[in-house]
Amino acid sequence: MPPASLLRAMIASGLLALGLGACSKSSDLASAAPAPAAPPTTAATAAAPAKATVPDAVQKLMGRWLRADGGYVLELRKADLSGVVEAGYFNPKPINVSRAIWMQGGAGLQVMVELNDVGYPGATYVLSHDATTDRLVGQYNQPAMQQTFDIEFTRQAKP
Repeated sequence: MPPASLLRAMIASGLLALGLGACSKSSDLASAAPAPAAPPTTAATAAAPAKATVPDAVQKLMGRWLRADGGYVLELRKADLSGVVEAGYFNPKPINVSRAIWMQGGAGLQVMVELNDVGYPGATYVLSHDATTDRLVGQYNQPAMQQTFDIEFTRQAKP
């Protein structure tokens, strides 16, 4: 099962479990004591609703990455909790990224980027973040050539 689908399934089952746990018969609700009134809130005391964010380790993947063996650039711009990553790939012109996801697995935090363009039909990167050296390391699979290459990307400095 693709990691993003697995993550969505886990979130859906967790939400379903929370929803079922909160359900009660109407007779149970009628016999329950009323809840105490909440104190009034003001603009100063009202808390903003908590917004779920991706883990810090995923945020550290964002940025521009230069492939060590050439002018290929991978740009990771945004990630969400479903595992989707907004990505761009350049050689030096843009190459279509058909999908990009992040996942946490046995090999640690990884990002998978699939290209679908002329000369790149179904080519994929599966990369792990080496936090010690701040590199993306992994494999590039080029199905049209039936070859897989070990590659690495280094982070480009912000302009």
